[in-house]
Amino acid sequence: MDEKNKQDVFRMFAQKAMKRLEEKKKTQYQTLYVPSLNEKIKIRSLMYGEVAECMTVEDDGDPNRADKYSVYIAVVEPDLREVAKQLKDQGEIEEYMDVVDIFNISEIRDIAKRIMELSGVSSNKRVTVVKDLKNS
Repeated sequence: MDEKNKQDVFRMFAQKAMKRLEEKKKTQYQTLYVPSLNEKIKIRSLMYGEVAECMTVEDDGDPNRADKYSVYIAVVEPDLREVAKQLKDQGEIEEYMDVVDIFNISEIRDIAKRIMELSGVSSNKRVTVVKDLKNS
């Protein structure tokens, strides 16, 4: 590949990279149906720091605690943080994250999975190997 082609390839890649970085800054939303509540909820994507925070949540003997935390911070309609505050003030729950127990365990796992997909943490799309080119 000659020098001009290399510069063109680099320029196009840089443009794609800038566009992708801008897209990743935008919060993504998705509406889900929760069968046990017979209600719809709206989730949002998480920023990198929030994903990292979810991964470091202490499990306190609950293997689903990280999933619960991601659901707690990413369900925006209804705003689970506001619901938790109200329930805690009424003495219905001990800690704010307990509000997530309104969902079945399988629903918590499904919602958390959707949040991580929306946040770009997991995907069915995989990086693949392409055949090596000679003289590249």
